[in-house]
Amino acid sequence: MNLRLTSSALALAAMTAPAFADVTPDQVWQSWLDYYQSMGYSVTPGKQDTAGETLTLSDVEFIGGPEDGRVSMTVPQIALTGDDGKVTTVFADTMTGLATGKTEAGEAYEVPFAVAMPGNKIVTSGAAEDMTHEFDYPRIDLTLTTMKSGDKEKPLPIKLGLADSTGTFHVVAGAPAKYDYAMKSSQITFSGDIPESEGEKVKFDGTLDGAEISGEMALPQGAKPEEDMNAALKAGLAMSGTVKAGALAASFDFAGTSDEGQPQTGAGKYDGQGFDLSFALSRDGMSYQAGSDAGRFELTTSDVPFPINYAIESGSFDMQMPVMQSDEAQPFKFAYSLAGLTLGDAIWNLFDAQGQLPRDPASLDVDVTGTAKVTKDLFDQTAADDAAADDATAPADATDDATAEGMADAAPADDAEATAEADAEADAAADQPFAPVDLAINQFALNALGAKVTAEGALKAPENGDMTAPIGQIDAHAEGLNGLIDKLGSMGLIPEDQIMGYRMMLAMFAKPEAEGEDKLVSKVEFKEGGSIFVNGQQMK
Repeated sequence: MNLRLTSSALALAAMTAPAFADVTPDQVWQSWLDYYQSMGYSVTPGKQDTAGETLTLSDVEFIGGPEDGRVSMTVPQIALTGDDGKVTTVFADTMTGLATGKTEAGEAYEVPFAVAMPGNKIVTSGAAEDMTHEFDYPRIDLTLTTMKSGDKEKPLPIKLGLADSTGTFHVVAGAPAKYDYAMKSSQITFSGDIPESEGEKVKFDGTLDGAEISGEMALPQGAKPEEDMNAALKAGLAMSGTVKAGALAASFDFAGTSDEGQPQTGAGKYDGQGFDLSFALSRDGMSYQAGSDAGRFELTTSDVPFPINYAIESGSFDMQMPVMQSDEAQPFKFAYSLAGLTLGDAIWNLFDAQGQLPRDPASLDVDVTGTAKVTKDLFDQTAADDAAADDATAPADATDDATAEGMADAAPADDAEATAEADAEADAAADQPFAPVDLAINQFALNALGAKVTAEGALKAPENGDMTAPIGQIDAHAEGLNGLIDKLGSMGLIPEDQIMGYRMMLAMFAKPEAEGEDKLVSKVEFKEGGSIFVNGQQMK
């Protein structure tokens, strides 16, 4: 019986699958419309025709973005052809667009551009409410030629190219609508030769190998993140994404005039082995992570008589923070790592021509976590606009007002100024969206110039207090600091009559870990009432 039921269920599923899996050109086009409109774009076809299994749209205009940064694009033709339950979409090989907006000075600008996509193809399968778009773009070339600002037009020759781009875009209709995407390009190229003004220019070019992007998004019905990100997050907007790439090679050169009116030229290049980036944003918080493999940078300029160059073995960055107001403490994190930092000999020789200082690779590691109360939504633009309006209507000189009206006639002007400064500090504190509750220094490690410093510890705000007078302890260890002071003194970087002062200051905050060794230890205690003890000695 069980075998017969299972067989019947499989047969029924096989019979019904094609009916649920078919998509039509009209359904695919509607899916594109729904997506772009949800992203804040208006889409207007100039003409729409259906012939057999092909839907053809002509002179389709896409417009989106805020008033101060709007982008419009015209696609001469989009053809969607149905075949065996799937739809193949082909865009015109060349499209044109226009980016408009205002500069920081408030001057309007226009930047026309063209996009070439020869041989492009998208194959869509699935069902109306659950579509997968598989795309294949042999080549994408974005070209800029000019920029018009005010009544002036100047050349803006910039090119960006992507080769062998393939991937998928998956759309699931509903509340919220869900999207996920993935794309790979074998190589990205970029170049530009931009004349700033007479005798001034910036030229650059480069390649990036093996680029990959992926991500997903849940978009609630009616949410408009481009207009009100805070409201969209509260409604359930959630997004995340990653970017990965291999070797990056870039070079640039420039010519111009210094602030003193002298001719200025320079050239540089960067070679990197790879990097990765990731982000996530939802009402639960925001995070950014980045990692870099080995990289090397070089710069020569007429202002400096020697080349500037440095290299790193690796680097990373990790920031996680809450974004929504809450009376409950929420976790945050900040971590940074830089390994294998080396400087070119020309830089070292500026202050250490005799090679007395160790030139071993330097490193820095920082890892801090904690919790904080968020006093206002991070993306609440309404609150930010209200604060800006309050600042605009505030008196031009709060100190004068305090002196003239806020204090008694007999009060000295200094008291009025102090009161005004205290009020300003209180207002600034009130504007801060984060109020830390506790903080853990999981790691601090600095290794440079033959010396090492490490620290760890934890602090917390006292009950009914804040982190201006924390409670907790930090333990630090150092190695090679006295030897470093000796070398800096012999090199003349620390005047001989000041060396003793540096040692006395160091002794105030650290004590020898072991007799006869250049190792120091320090225990800093923060106690109730704001008192601070260093190695048992009260400092405050």
